[in-house]
Amino acid sequence: MGRTPAGAAGEDDRADEHVVDEEWESGALRRAPRYGRILLGSVFAGLAVAGVHTALSSAGAAPGDPLASQPSGIMWTFGVLAVIWCAFALLVAATIVIVLDRIAGHRVRPVITEHRTIITDDLSSPMTDEVPWWLRGEEDEGGEPPRRRPER
Repeated sequence: MGRTPAGAAGEDDRADEHVVDEEWESGALRRAPRYGRILLGSVFAGLAVAGVHTALSSAGAAPGDPLASQPSGIMWTFGVLAVIWCAFALLVAATIVIVLDRIAGHRVRPVITEHRTIITDDLSSPMTDEVPWWLRGEEDEGGEPPRRRPER
């Protein structure tokens, strides 16, 4: 996540960085299934099954059946079957996700996390002790007030 130090261990590799605060906390790292990918895959699987089911039902339908022979009837059939099969596929995928999460939840690895607050010296625009222009009042002196657009 962070950059790799260029210097030796314990040596500050950049002179313009100053560590202000360091904090270490213990935590636990565990694997978790990718919920979004699994559920999205189940929606695509439901759509594919609905397409196959629509093709098989229109191929085996009686001649002149409006739900199997006309384009609007085929689309209506596909839409209804897509809703049914996608709901079923989401139900199965959610069950699989719950089972995978319970299995993977038992494998917990202890870790130590590190958080550093670093201040970097910016020589192109160094900090000063002056109050910023947006906080200055009319009575404050020091520095030039900001230029404003003339009122019409």
